[in-house]
Amino acid sequence: MKKGAIFDLDGTLINSMRVWERADYALAGKYGFVPDEEYWAKVTSLSFLEGADYITKRFGLDKTAKEIADELYAFALNDYKYNIGLKKGAGELLRTFSGDGLKIAIATSNVEEMTHAVLKRNGIFEYVDAFAYCDSVGKNKAYPDVYEAAAKALGLDAGDCYVFEDVPYAIEGAKKSGAEVIGVYDEYSADKESEMRSKADRYIMSLDEFTY
Repeated sequence: MKKGAIFDLDGTLINSMRVWERADYALAGKYGFVPDEEYWAKVTSLSFLEGADYITKRFGLDKTAKEIADELYAFALNDYKYNIGLKKGAGELLRTFSGDGLKIAIATSNVEEMTHAVLKRNGIFEYVDAFAYCDSVGKNKAYPDVYEAAAKALGLDAGDCYVFEDVPYAIEGAKKSGAEVIGVYDEYSADKESEMRSKADRYIMSLDEFTY
């Protein structure tokens, strides 16, 4: 059995991916652009600030990346504080891991305020021992850095940890860290299930299916 578990937040522990989609559509309506396939591929694979920078540059907005990020942030924060719930089995799995002595970390492309708010709202903040953020390590999840940082914060090597992720590029980055990677189904990335199954060590349809 591993000594630690590292969880992605959005789409893995919590049902939040549509929140960002709604925020993106609101932004697009305000500035008169249309999100296309390239847009969604980019903004879902980049950290928060990287995504905002992509939007400003691609659509020639007379805004800084931070200003665009702030607009998206204000819309989403309300949902993280008051509306977003856990995915099936998430709370139970964290409680099980904690009871079994596994250390638990969150590795996320999100930011601290939203991460802490949604975990506290759903009563699982107390089970998390450490946090690692893509913006802090300076790399998105296509790279192993955030998983290595999460493991280090737990006092562990990544190879001693499970990593739970819901999108292919993050599974690839997590695999590079040496962790055992568990792909988790999410509606938002359902069309990528076969790719995820091929890249992850294991794949589960919900967190309540996990077994050691």
